[in-house]
Parts: sequence; structure tokens; C-alpha cells
Amino acid sequence: MAGIEDLIRVFRGTENIPIEDQIKYPDRGKYFTTNVDDAKWYAQRKGTLGGKVNYLDLTKEEFEQAKNLSKVKNIRLPGEVIVDENLLKNQKLDFFKTLQARAGNLTNLAKKGLSKLVSLPMSVVFSIIDPTTANADEINMRLEDFAKLKEMEGMVDKKLPSEPKDIGI
Repeated sequence: MAGIEDLIRVFRGTENIPIEDQIKYPDRGKYFTTNVDDAKWYAQRKGTLGGKVNYLDLTKEEFEQAKNLSKVKNIRLPGEVIVDENLLKNQKLDFFKTLQARAGNLTNLAKKGLSKLVSLPMSVVFSIIDPTTANADEINMRLEDFAKLKEMEGMVDKKLPSEPKDIGI
């Protein structure tokens, strides 16, 4: 069994493109690359926000076999390899590289908005992402009602004025 230091990581970038729009070639889905930037480019090339970057850890023998197969085929990129079909089930999603690829397709306005969002405290960010809904009694409230609630807000911990009474038990 190979140790971690013996493994070679290869990447594959994909987008959610309908099967009928994809190029039809025999080794579709088996192309990987050692260059992560190429994989990120493939994950964002059509301008969608649904691209993914997957990775696969290969032993030296598996990598050599994939490299030899790619030499026989017409590869387009340096570092590109064609992996054996039985290895495809071992690929995993690289979450952070997927985020980087998807962020490359954001508009400048969206990037500016995200940079502002990052500067806010996390509680504000979460309230923007997942706002709470109004309670049934808050739906018809006016501004004056909210102002009155704000005045009463500080009274929660104060002792209410009361006189002791005998309840006659």
C-alpha cells in the first residue's frame, strides 16, 4: 500500500453542461491534470456558477499508467492524464478549489458586494443570508409600535411596582 508521500494528486474541472452539448469523445470523464489552474479553468469556462473541481490521489504506478495512456491519445494540455475507469469512483470534491472556480464567474458587482459582506460581523452575515420571518403579531405593526417595543425593551429585568396582598388561602 502506498504511503501518503507516494501519492500524486490530479485534478479535474467540470461544469454542469447538458450531455447533448458536450463533446463526444471516447474517454469523456477520464481526463485529469496535475495543474490545478487548468482544472479551475475547466470548472468555470462556460460562465456558470455550478462548476466543480475534483481530485484523485494516484499511486506512482497508476499515474504512470495514466500518463502512458495520455501519450497514446491526443492530449491538449501539459500535465494532462487519462485515468483508468475503475479509479473514477475514488475522486473527491475539492471544496475550496471549487469555490475559487465559481468565484471567477461572479460579476464585479457581486464581488464588490461579497467584499462588503466579508467585512461585517458574522451575525449580520447570517441574518442577511437567512433572515427570520415576522411573527403573526408583527405583520400589521407600524413604526410607532416598534418604537414602543424599543422603549419597553429595557424594562425586562426591572422590578415591576406591586404591593404585597394576602390572597386568602
